[in-house]
Amino acid sequence: MPPIHRILVFAVLALSTVPGFSAEPVLPAGGVVALVGGEAMLAAAEAGYLEAEILRELPGRQLRFRCLAWEGDTVFEQRRDLNFPTIESQIDQVAASVVVAQFGEMESLAGESKLGEFVAAYEGLIDRLAAGGKRRVVLVGPLCAPALSEGQARRHEGKWRIYSAAIRELAERRGLLFVFPENPRAVDARQGADRLELREQQLAAMARSLAQQLSGKVRIERNAEIDVRWQALRPAIEAKNRLWFNYWRPQNWAFLNGDRTAQPSSRDHVDPSKRWFPAEMEQFLPLIEKQEREIDALAAKLSTP
Repeated sequence: MPPIHRILVFAVLALSTVPGFSAEPVLPAGGVVALVGGEAMLAAAEAGYLEAEILRELPGRQLRFRCLAWEGDTVFEQRRDLNFPTIESQIDQVAASVVVAQFGEMESLAGESKLGEFVAAYEGLIDRLAAGGKRRVVLVGPLCAPALSEGQARRHEGKWRIYSAAIRELAERRGLLFVFPENPRAVDARQGADRLELREQQLAAMARSLAQQLSGKVRIERNAEIDVRWQALRPAIEAKNRLWFNYWRPQNWAFLNGDRTAQPSSRDHVDPSKRWFPAEMEQFLPLIEKQEREIDALAAKLSTP
């Protein structure tokens, strides 16, 4: 997991339905949830907290999660290698019914003068993600400023709040669920092991808030024992996410579908007209499905009183 120096503490809002839609659950049984955004969303997904907390709130739904987040992604640009599929095409490929998007943290560093451009670009990205209303889109507000120092965080807080408010207004105008992040002043400049421990706490807090929003549940107090039990899901989720990452984002993309597909190492040694690599990559899919069945079984066991 790439290092993150961000504060991910989210406040819980009492929103239980998605404006513009019926009272159907945001995450239907058997649905596929696509996660898009930058480095922070990628880390939240890979850590396993997010999926574990959602499965805890919605046991028995047999939901499937596909992280399509990428370090450096913004509403303006999602840079990929040659021939790499676009976000919307990959969302179609995984048959996602819900897209959870988190953008705005890095964009807010540009300040209020670029706010109009940001909103316009996000509008266009939402259109791509929603595919004409085929999928629900959930907007997660921008995360807090990078934890560089308390003074820098204070200077950035005004920009962060302006962008947060703009995304909230955008969500309301588009009839989308919006999850609001907590005050960015909760910045900790500690280093080393303490900072790693803090990051884990922040990832868990963000996951709980988002899970409660998506399930329509808000808890003032939580049972710590139950939380600990449900964290037993995380190793299985992390194993599944590693398989998924290696499938959808192979390090040797150039040989798979990029600019080196004509190389001998990308083709059958007996019959060069045949490519062995694409078929070999598809062998990840049954491994992912097997791991997800194990997650379902464990979640069912944990949901039994």
